[in-house]
Amino acid sequence: MLLFLSKTLLRNRFRPSIAVLLVAILCFLVVLPQPAHAQLGGFGSVIGAVNAVIGIINKTIGPLLQTGIGILNGINQVTQAFSDLWQKVVYPLALINRALSLAHQLMTTFTPLALSIHNINVLSATLPNPTALESVIRDRSTGTFSTFDLDFRQTYQPIPPPTDINPGDRQRVDMSDAMSMDVLKQLKASDQVVEQTLQAASMIEQEATQQAPGSAAFLSGEGMIAAVENQATMQRMLAALLRDEAAVLAQSNSLLKRHADAASQFRSDSISAVK
Repeated sequence: MLLFLSKTLLRNRFRPSIAVLLVAILCFLVVLPQPAHAQLGGFGSVIGAVNAVIGIINKTIGPLLQTGIGILNGINQVTQAFSDLWQKVVYPLALINRALSLAHQLMTTFTPLALSIHNINVLSATLPNPTALESVIRDRSTGTFSTFDLDFRQTYQPIPPPTDINPGDRQRVDMSDAMSMDVLKQLKASDQVVEQTLQAASMIEQEATQQAPGSAAFLSGEGMIAAVENQATMQRMLAALLRDEAAVLAQSNSLLKRHADAASQFRSDSISAVK
């Protein structure tokens, strides 16, 4: 048939374009494959099965998922309620921030003033030996006791030899020097404790502006421990002061005894001179 149509069209030389078009259409129809109805039908079955599975999931698992989501929402509400309780009632953030702001203001206001007072230079000696002694007395350290002993002897002179002083006076001078050095060493130890206490106070101030809510009790405990240590040092200083007062009384009594001994010796010498 195609051959017949081609020959007919070719014989008609007045319509060449129409013949070419018809031949192209017929060739396309011959080459075009027929639709596979069986394959399309299988694909539709697969789509139906998928829709059925999705329907089962929506009917069975969907309600369970909704129930789980509802439970999670309830848990979130309870958690939020506890969070509000802690942040608004137990540890209110607004008040905590106000306290932190106040702590910062106090630190910036009083800490520089306290440090300026603490660091005032009160050294007043001018001669070499007294200057060295005053410096070592005020160095706030117990590690320079040997240097302190040397500077003290150079400033107040060593004990005279036995040939140059009465034995009783020599003992009293030695005891007076010992009590003076004891009090000054206690003072150096006290200054060192004060320095450590100030450092602890500065650390507590810094921690107070950075610690989380609930840690105030620990900082208070640290402050109380530092205060107790400071009180113990003050008691030691009071004991040293009492010992010094006792030494002063003993020195006064020793002078009276020395005068009595001198009077007795003068009386004995006078009687011997009269004879």
